[in-house]
Amino acid sequence: MSLAARLSVIAVLCVVGCSHVARAANEAPGIGEDDQVRRLGRPSEARLRERMLQSASSFADADPSAVAAVAKAWDGPPADELDLLDRIARSAALLDDRAATLVGICSGPTEPWLVPPQVWMNDLTFDPWLRDQLRLYFGRWLAQRKMYDSALQVLAGLEPGDVADPASLLFYQGTAYHHQLRKRAGLRVLDQLLNDVRDCPSRFKIVAGLMHEDLKKLEDDSLDHIARRMDDVRRRLGEGRPDERTRRIEDGIIASLDKMIEEMEKQRQQQQQGAGGGQSSSPMQDSRIARQKGQGLTDRKDIGHKSEWGDLPPETREQIKQQIGRDLPAHYYDLIQQYFNTPAEAGEKR
Repeated sequence: MSLAARLSVIAVLCVVGCSHVARAANEAPGIGEDDQVRRLGRPSEARLRERMLQSASSFADADPSAVAAVAKAWDGPPADELDLLDRIARSAALLDDRAATLVGICSGPTEPWLVPPQVWMNDLTFDPWLRDQLRLYFGRWLAQRKMYDSALQVLAGLEPGDVADPASLLFYQGTAYHHQLRKRAGLRVLDQLLNDVRDCPSRFKIVAGLMHEDLKKLEDDSLDHIARRMDDVRRRLGEGRPDERTRRIEDGIIASLDKMIEEMEKQRQQQQQGAGGGQSSSPMQDSRIARQKGQGLTDRKDIGHKSEWGDLPPETREQIKQQIGRDLPAHYYDLIQQYFNTPAEAGEKR
């Protein structure tokens, strides 16, 4: 075989080999530039049905008719993002009484703060995958009713890859963080929702974009920040949460108000100093008598030859003295007395 032929064969083998490697890379989990998007996408209906039936089979004491009912429920039309979690939860309700109670709570008018903690969700014997879906189902219900602290507690530890609807998990976590003004956590979750979820509903994207921009522009200790923390405290107290976190928020509000008042006071003083020009910033205090060292001489002015002060009736002079000295410190009385007596004495000497 000639050298040219050998090079051609090698080239063909390289192309074929590279195509197999590329296909394997795309098919292998955890590899490929779109893997993050694929990992956060919703599973197909067929895969969810298979996973739901697998969970149903894990309930050893489940009624066979209940398992059959679950299979029938998933044989219906495809579920959209609006009823996917409801479909999973109602399927679980056919298999377990605790799940049925939870569905009843989330389907009725029950006030969220009256719902007892669902401790059974920590049961390690409960199917892990189905338990995670029910946690998302319950956490979503709590967040929709502004029970953000409880929602975050229920959703704590869940990752987008653990649930059938990653968009809902990230959206309601982001909503809770946004209302609690937890800027760093909120931006992280909303970034993930906007950038890493393939089939995020448009309504989620629009609202998430607005929340992301709002958190990004929010300034700590601003008037808007203070007012929104006040609203959060009002909400928490309204649902009966006078706990440590509420007290910390209240203390933070007071500290922010004190800081704002201090800054406003500094600005006022600076404005006064600027308006005063070259005047002294330390005016003489009213509580002490001025002791100036100048001679106190002024230009003499011709004010006529009548002693107006001496001509006042004694009752009028006394009334004027009392009126002038009424709001002044007591030690000014002698000066006022001298002020009125001096013109009279001067008139007598003329």
